[in-house]
Amino acid sequence: MGREMTISIASQIADLLNRSNNLVVKYNSRQILNSKEDYIFNLVDDEVIACAKCKKVQWYQWEISHVSVKESELKKGYGKNIIRECELRAVRGSAKIIQCTIRNDNFASIQLFKSMGYEQVNIFFYEKSGNYVYVYQKCVSKGQINRT
Repeated sequence: MGREMTISIASQIADLLNRSNNLVVKYNSRQILNSKEDYIFNLVDDEVIACAKCKKVQWYQWEISHVSVKESELKKGYGKNIIRECELRAVRGSAKIIQCTIRNDNFASIQLFKSMGYEQVNIFFYEKSGNYVYVYQKCVSKGQINRT
């Protein structure tokens, strides 16, 4: 994080997104560069090891999507770090709710988001992928109601 996005970084992000997710539409470096302000990424020795898309979708709501970690770097905390960075950006952007969608068979992502306080609020069937998709949300509003 903190580095300007270059064509090389955008290409690495596109490759990581495409390898790590069962996407209906594949990403390329041009798409990443065109929305570079929406991406958060971590570099080690000029190599993208983790990334996510984080953007405002409503005046009160932000979305985190495609949290991806290089396979050799899994289980080292990079996924949690990327989500924390997304949450910080969202809160600075006046988010009240942060949302993500996760395929029902993506157990690692489900566990990751649950461990960070996200709750499943809905489910739908996405015909294009043939998968059920869970909707997870987390309230980050000051003065949120403690529901426990």
